[in-house]
Amino acid sequence: MMNKKYGLGLHYRLMFYLCGFLFACASYILGVWAFGIELASSGDSAFYRDLLKNLTNSFQNHMATFFLWQIVCICIAGIIGYLFDEQVAYRRSAEIRANTDGVTDVFNHRYFQETLVAEVERASRYKRNVCIIMFDLDNFKKYNDTWGHQEGDNLLKWFASLCSANIRNVDLIARYGGEEFVIILPESDAKDALEVSERIRIATSKKSAVEFGKNKTITVSAGIASYPEHGESKHELIVNADTALYIAKLRGKNRSHCFESDHNIIPNTSTTVKRTVVHDDDLDAIEALAAVADATAVHTKGHSISVMNLAVALGARIGLSAEELSNLRCAALLHDLGRIATPEEILEKKTPLKRDEWKKIEKHANLGARIVERIQEMTAIAPGIKHHHERYDGKGYPSGLSGKNIPLLARIITIADAFDAMTSSRSYRQALNTADAFDELRRGSGSQFDPDLVEFFIKYITEDRKKNRAA
Repeated sequence: MMNKKYGLGLHYRLMFYLCGFLFACASYILGVWAFGIELASSGDSAFYRDLLKNLTNSFQNHMATFFLWQIVCICIAGIIGYLFDEQVAYRRSAEIRANTDGVTDVFNHRYFQETLVAEVERASRYKRNVCIIMFDLDNFKKYNDTWGHQEGDNLLKWFASLCSANIRNVDLIARYGGEEFVIILPESDAKDALEVSERIRIATSKKSAVEFGKNKTITVSAGIASYPEHGESKHELIVNADTALYIAKLRGKNRSHCFESDHNIIPNTSTTVKRTVVHDDDLDAIEALAAVADATAVHTKGHSISVMNLAVALGARIGLSAEELSNLRCAALLHDLGRIATPEEILEKKTPLKRDEWKKIEKHANLGARIVERIQEMTAIAPGIKHHHERYDGKGYPSGLSGKNIPLLARIITIADAFDAMTSSRSYRQALNTADAFDELRRGSGSQFDPDLVEFFIKYITEDRKKNRAA
């Protein structure tokens, strides 16, 4: 935890008192000389020469005056020192408050980001290592729902204190957001970070039972990334530590995991990760709703189910968590929900669409998102529905997003949607075979589609087909 004494300290205050004393002495001597010079200028030069020769006698003769002047100067210096100390303390206090998380009293997300930039630059300059550990308290939502938010806040404070007690003074702990914490370890490699992470993980499991009771035992998962081994920028380190944390969660939680370059993970790098609480029991209703959307056109029957299967397979391939796969499943099923408001004659038209007809088609993504946003439990899947017609080069609709700014779920659905459409017959063309569909995906790679996801998708389909033939 951070020190609450924000002033300059006693030794700085004593320096002000010393400066007051020295000023009193120097100003008194200058005053005496100035007095002598004034007398000499008026013709009393003998007194001036006597004054310079017997300066000590002059001080002794005016000792009371000298001491009084010293007291005045020291008091003034003390007041100045006090005011300066208060001003410094106020500014430091304000700065600390701006950089401190209000619940846990450790540093906040903004300060962590600034510090990590500085540490990476320093490590690069001096050819050193720096590691980050990202922690996530397991099943924290359930803990909050069971014991209440106040108990949840107490747990966060306790875990922050536990981490602070298990790291060095040069290390930094910050609350990353929600139940996630992050630690920066300067001049440490992945092995050192793993030791720290395991020490905190084991202590969390053991001491939480003692602190809160056996029925409130909490565990923590951790992801580790090291500079320069796992990334050479702040962004890479955070993404890779987050990726390692996802792997730890996927492998059963209550474990620490170091990032590995062959993870085949493409994490969601958006700054805000929305989560949903749509349960498997709701999937029957969602599939029925998707069937209604597919029924708007003859050639799209079963399209949403097919897109869902392809999208979920790709999501699992790149290592999405169970929660993210649930979101992806729902978003893929409902990606064409907005088509229920599109006139059937436009959907079934065999000739090229006119400009106003295209505008009606383009509205379906936004409309579908607006429909699901009205259901609180489904707000997290809305971006996947709304943006599945964005293009990687920014020329798509409805928002013109580009690159990684397009939500990951939407980027996945875009590829699954396009592949299923290309390999299915339409009223205006025959279905493409798999090889030709792959060629089309590669031609659109980097312009229409996420190039990394395209390669993962093609690799998945190829291997899946080989397994089916072998079976």
